[in-house]
This record gives sequence, C-alpha cells and structure tokens, in this order.
Amino acid sequence: MNRSLNAYRGCEHGCVYCDGNSEYYHVDNFYSRIQVKENAAQVLRKELKKIGFTSRSELETETLWKFLDDEDAKRIAEKVPRKIVIGVCGGVSDGFQQAEQVHKVTYRILESLLDYGLPVFILTKSTLVLEYLDLLKEINERAFANVVFTITCADDSVQSVFEPKAASTSERFDALKEIRKAGLFGGVMATPIIPTIGDNVENMTSLVKKTKATGGEFIQFGGMTLKPGRQKEYFMRVIKRRYQENYDLIERIYENNNTYGQPIWKRLPVNVMVMGHHLCKQHGVRDRSVRHKIPYEYESNNRVLAVLLDIVFRMNMFFGMSRSATKPYWELAARIERGVDELAKLRSEGELEERLMINDTMGETVNEILDSGTCRVLENLETRIDTMANMEIDSDIRTSPDEFV
Repeated sequence: MNRSLNAYRGCEHGCVYCDGNSEYYHVDNFYSRIQVKENAAQVLRKELKKIGFTSRSELETETLWKFLDDEDAKRIAEKVPRKIVIGVCGGVSDGFQQAEQVHKVTYRILESLLDYGLPVFILTKSTLVLEYLDLLKEINERAFANVVFTITCADDSVQSVFEPKAASTSERFDALKEIRKAGLFGGVMATPIIPTIGDNVENMTSLVKKTKATGGEFIQFGGMTLKPGRQKEYFMRVIKRRYQENYDLIERIYENNNTYGQPIWKRLPVNVMVMGHHLCKQHGVRDRSVRHKIPYEYESNNRVLAVLLDIVFRMNMFFGMSRSATKPYWELAARIERGVDELAKLRSEGELEERLMINDTMGETVNEILDSGTCRVLENLETRIDTMANMEIDSDIRTSPDEFV
C-alpha cells in the first residue's frame, strides 16, 4: 500500500481497543459522532491528477483513446506514472461501517479508483464489502483488489465483547471465503491480539486454521497498543467489568503509560508474532501480507521487491533492528518501487549493480532472489525466528510470575 485515506472520521463499530479513540487523533465522541467526507471522491480525483494520473473517462471523452487498438493503448498506459496501491479504509475508521450504507462515500471512492485503473487495498470488519463485489471484480480485472479482514478472536462471544457493532468472526470468515471465490486477493490481519485473552495457542491456532479453510492468502499477527488517556481508560473499564481475572496482568503490562501505547515487552505472556509465525508454518499458511504485482510491473522486479520487503519486515518487527541495519534493504526496495528497468534484463546485460547503485553483497542478494525467489538473508532470519519460537514454546512464560513483578 502506497497511499491511504479514510472516508469517515469516527467509527460506529465501537471496538473497545481502538487506537482511534485516543486523544492523538483529535476526534471527540469517536464511536458516536461520525463525520462524513462527502466530497472525498472528488478530492481524490484532484490529487491523482496532480501527480500525473489520467482517468479512463477523461481519455475516452477528451482524447482519441477509444480509437486506439489494444497494443497502442497499452503502450500509452505504460508511460503514465507508476501505479500506486490505494488503501481505501481501515486506517483509523472502517470505510464499510454502518454510515456507508447511507452515504456511499467508499463506493464513490472505489468508482474513482476503477476509473483511474489503480489497485485497491481494503481492511475491514464489515460484510458490507460483499455488496460491492461486482465493482471490486472490475477493479481486480484492471489492476487488483485486495480485501483483508481484521479478525482477532476466534470465538464469536469473546469477539462481541471487544468489537460490539462489527460483523461477527464467523461472518467475516464467510465473507473472506466469498472474496476468494470471486477471484480477489484476501487474507486476515489478526491485530490487535489482546494479551492474556487472545494470545493463547487455542485462539491463535483456530484463526490460522480458519484462514486456511476459507482460502485466505495469509494471516498476520500483531500485538496491542494502549495509549494513555481515553483509549486506555475505556479499555480497562471493559476489562474490569468483563474479564476481571485478567485486569491486574493487563494493568502491569501497560503500566508504563507509553506515549505510543507500547507495552512493557518482557511482561507480555506471549510474543504473538513469533508464536503466529510458528503456528502458520505448522499449518501451511503465510504469516505476512502478500505483495502483489501492480499493473505493468515486471515480474522479476516484483519478485525482488517482495523479498526485500519481507526482509525489512522481519528485521523490524521480530528483531527491532536499527535503521542503519535495515537501510540497504529498504533503500533498494524504495528504488525499485519508484520504478527501474526490468531487473532480469539488467542482469543479463551485466548492469544490475551499477543501475541499482548497490555493492557486491547486495548484488548477490538480488541475484539469489532472481534465481530462487528467496535469499540467504531471509532464510537466516527465518531460522532465527524458528529458534525464538521453540524457546517461546519451551519456556511457557505464563507459569513464570517473576515476569510480572
């Protein structure tokens, strides 16, 4: 995802843990006062034109586009700015919340993105997305549509406590199955996993198995942040009322009142990303979102870019490596993302390192990826994560009260 937007401010789903409820976003009455961005689609069109994109409707009405044969049309399309993936919803509020049934702002945004032929990423907790399936299939034919569902609790009764007005877990998995049957990309974002409630093996295993059963491409686990103030206070009130036996442990995990809501890591009962990686490997499901090829992108470029992004993700999220350690990988990823010549062709012409401005070590990594779809750097990271997972399973931190002192 290269850019994102929100069709609404505030969200009616009422998720107890929602980061959007914090003062950080300056939205009062986040769950009940929904601000509708009625002109979002028009603003989006203006912004896309500013960076050089032209819509299909403009080409057909203001140029000779409709008289061109397919080859000429493709050649012209390849010369416009490199396509970018637009995140339509799921950042701070859900674009498919109840207000969308009335205002249709997200629908108009999707229509605009279809007109511009741009790929779409959707993150939602609503089955309303299925009502737009025909439109999403059109987008998928011109670019791609990736529909991801946030699902954190396998049990509907637990889920209803923390996501009271969102679709149930069962309904979301059913919707994901329909999305995949329609030929669209899709998976599960299992974030946030609530410590001491959602981080048990039973819940996480069930989520992995259900993702696989419904044809999801991946399930990516992540922890929970609790920003001090409105977000944390509301969440802890619900915990005290509904899960009193978990209250003290959760309070200790977040007693640092970190500005960004980060927990005291050593007090977490489970490293959900490491455990999630282990369970996904055990059941044959990818534990990281998929980087899909954008229109007119070279296959070899997409292959290398996807692995580089996986490397950066593992380094950052599993090991907290410094920016300097990850720099060679994210810099090269950004360079390829902006658009370079076909990497397979550059290699055959002996110009790979020079054109990418990389040293011999990075050149070896790129060549390994071009040859096999992976590389030693990523494989070594995966091995280290496997070791961490084995330690996590063997140690059984839940029985170590000293971690909470």
